[in-house]
Order: sequence, then C-alpha cells, then structure tokens
Amino acid sequence: SVRRADHILADSQATKDDLIDLYNTPAEKITVLLSGVDARFKPTINVTVRQKYNIPDRPYIFSVGTVQPRKNYTRLIHALAALRSRGMDLGLVIAGGAGWLQDPIYASISETQMEDYVRFIGFADDADLPALYSAARVTAVPSLYEGFGIPVLESMACGTPVLTSNVSSLPEVAGDAALTVTPTDLEAIIDALQRLTSEESLRADLIAKGLARTRAFTWDRSAQQLHDIYLRMLTS
Repeated sequence: SVRRADHILADSQATKDDLIDLYNTPAEKITVLLSGVDARFKPTINVTVRQKYNIPDRPYIFSVGTVQPRKNYTRLIHALAALRSRGMDLGLVIAGGAGWLQDPIYASISETQMEDYVRFIGFADDADLPALYSAARVTAVPSLYEGFGIPVLESMACGTPVLTSNVSSLPEVAGDAALTVTPTDLEAIIDALQRLTSEESLRADLIAKGLARTRAFTWDRSAQQLHDIYLRMLTS
C-alpha cells in the first residue's frame, strides 16, 4: 500500500519517521496530518457517570484504550498497587474493549490483589467520555507505542493532568503539558503518578498548559490541511 500510494498521510512525525526507516519511503511522499480534539471535550460534571459504570467513590486514575499489551496496563496496575501500599486511596478505571494477549493483564490484578481497585468498564459511550476524564484525578497513557495518542489531548481539554510515555508519537502530542516517562520504567511511572495526584502546584501548572495546548489541535485545522493536500495532488 505504501509503495502503491501517490501520497501518504501520517498521523504524527513519529509515524512518518517509521515509514521512512522501515519502508524506505521518500520523505517528500509523506505529509504529517495531526488529529484534532472535539469541542465537546471540556471540563464536565456529571454525577451519574460513576453510577452508570459502577465506579467506586474514590479518586481514580483513568486510562482509555483496547486491553492489549501495547497499552502497558500491567505496569499501570503494578503502579497502582505500589501507590496504595504508600497509603494513597486510589483506583484505576480502564475504558476500552477486549484486545489480544489479555490474560497477563488480568493475572496482574490477582498478583497485586487489586481486584477491588481496578475497574474495566469496556467501551464507554462517547457522550460520557468528557465526564469520565473530568472526574479522574489523572489520566495515564503509558503506552509502549502510539501512532498519535488522542486520549492525551482529550484529557487535557477536560482539565485533567496527564502521565504519558516519552516514546513514539506521544511527546509530540504532550509537549510540555504532561509528565512523560520511559514506559518500561515502573518506578518512574509510580513516582509520576504520585506527583500528579498529590502535588497541587504541579497539577495546576499542567492543567493550564494542557488547556492551552489543545487549542493548537483542531479538526478545522486538520480539515484545511487535508483540503490543501487534495487540491495540490489534483492540480499537479
């Protein structure tokens, strides 16, 4: 498909770099077309959302994505156990459908005795996502790889600070508006989550930076860029 295409749209610079490195694709054949964040993602209060998804009444870490190894949920669950052992009354809520190689993820819940503190809610209704982000203490996106990572932007737009990885496309999306860690470094994940849940000055700084950063990622801008690409291709 890459060889056959007249032009390629990459959803991040990291994806463009992968296409160049892995498939020897000429750089001029690829345009980076960044995603936007929908205007409905904003600080939202909906007290019924916890009841709808049976989320316990305690502060929670929120993560969005298919249940699969790439999302790094096993380390996130171990991080939750470590934080709770430090006396922090936190839960973990994961919104996403079933993926592949899930058994080790579920086994980590038993290993850490986190059965009462990890809640898989499956696919969340799109209309409920702003309230789920907004009610969370922090959103965690410690993925091993992402082509873009739109939950980072969605969380920022809802005023919830973000922990994410320093690999693939995620630093492009997060900029200086999130805490980034090496996703294979469990201690770094634990420490970052502790800071994001307890240091109010850090939270306030990242919330402000996140709200400002999302203004650069709009679907109108993406649509205009796509229009210009099509026009250039049709007239060349």
